[in-house]
Amino acid sequence: MLHLPDPVHPFAVHFPVAFLLAGIVMMALLLLWPKVGLTRLAAGFLLVGALGATWAHQTGMAEASAVRYVGESVAGVVRKHRADADLMLWAAWLAAAAGVAVVFTRRIPGVTVLVRLGAVGVCLFLLWTMQAAMHTGSELTHTHFFGPNAPKPWPGTEEVIRLRVE
Repeated sequence: MLHLPDPVHPFAVHFPVAFLLAGIVMMALLLLWPKVGLTRLAAGFLLVGALGATWAHQTGMAEASAVRYVGESVAGVVRKHRADADLMLWAAWLAAAAGVAVVFTRRIPGVTVLVRLGAVGVCLFLLWTMQAAMHTGSELTHTHFFGPNAPKPWPGTEEVIRLRVE
């Protein structure tokens, strides 16, 4: 039986990162070696990565809604992390769509090269958004001690920490 950790978000973010990074590397390799198997594998990895990114985004939103109050500096980083994660989710689905487009245009001379170049460009944008989301996530974890290992306020001191996460 599968037991997921609680909270699940720190676990869930690693799954799509691995698949998306592998898909990005394969998509870049397609510029040099446009093989049918590699084309399908790259599209598959990007699709699975986008599905995993959707799951990770949902777990993050669920866990953020459970947080009641944080300090003002942390709330700003939480908002930035959410904006970065939203952008990364859109970029992941755009890269997955580009990967599927590469599969379907592989037999059209001239067009396939342009589609592969466009897909690599989208993958580079995805890589940039992944870096931004991971940076703010690690800042929350390692600088602000926000997350599953964050220290909890003493009973009766909750009113001192008063900025609500939205």
